[in-house]
Amino acid sequence: MADWEEFYRELRSPGFVPGCEVLQRLGGGAFGEVYKARRLSTGRPLAIKFLKLGEGEAARIAERELEHVRHLADLEHPNLVSVEDLGLAGGVPYLVMGFGGERTLAHALAEGPLPARDAVTVFVQVCRGVAALHARRVVHFDLKPANVFLRGGVAKVGDYGLAKLLADGRQTLSMGRGTPHYMAPEVLRSRADHRADVYSLGVLLFESLTGRPPYAVGEGGLVSRDDDRPPAFPEGFPAPLAEVARQCLR
Repeated sequence: MADWEEFYRELRSPGFVPGCEVLQRLGGGAFGEVYKARRLSTGRPLAIKFLKLGEGEAARIAERELEHVRHLADLEHPNLVSVEDLGLAGGVPYLVMGFGGERTLAHALAEGPLPARDAVTVFVQVCRGVAALHARRVVHFDLKPANVFLRGGVAKVGDYGLAKLLADGRQTLSMGRGTPHYMAPEVLRSRADHRADVYSLGVLLFESLTGRPPYAVGEGGLVSRDDDRPPAFPEGFPAPLAEVARQCLR
């Protein structure tokens, strides 16, 4: 079991993560802490995610799943945050990733809807990244604005390969295997495949153009849908993009 007090004491010690210098904290939550870092040999900026995976058998399952992420280290795509390395530091599993930037689509949408041209640019780049994952038979399962990094006009998808890991390590449906607004209905029935990511892409497109998700959250924080009707598109929503969103959200 990880000693988090010792972890925080030693975090910035030289060699805590081999070959890296840990810099400032970028964010975190129930499942981990993310820090900006740099590669000592090249000065290249990186992001390191330290994972909180629970205890006991759940932690052992998650550590085994972490090894499955290793095969993603050779996956290079301009619209994916790269996986550079993984390991244990102070008993805490970590992933070293390329630095996608500190600004995410969530930050951008907090300022309001995107202009249509910008929304389409981001959407197409995210689709390309997701297509590259699906070509490797990897399903993201947690596509959301906070996992889309924006830097220098390029959108990169991050945190792929972690959804199953977190679900096995911490049995929390709404967070371990997706986020309610963005989850396809079949995820709740544990019958989801790559099409769950397509659904999430439709939510991203709708929200990028309107500033809000397509469906309201009901009791218990989940999206309630009784049938397959498309969302109500506001006036001015571009018709061709409405058709794309409608197909994604089927």
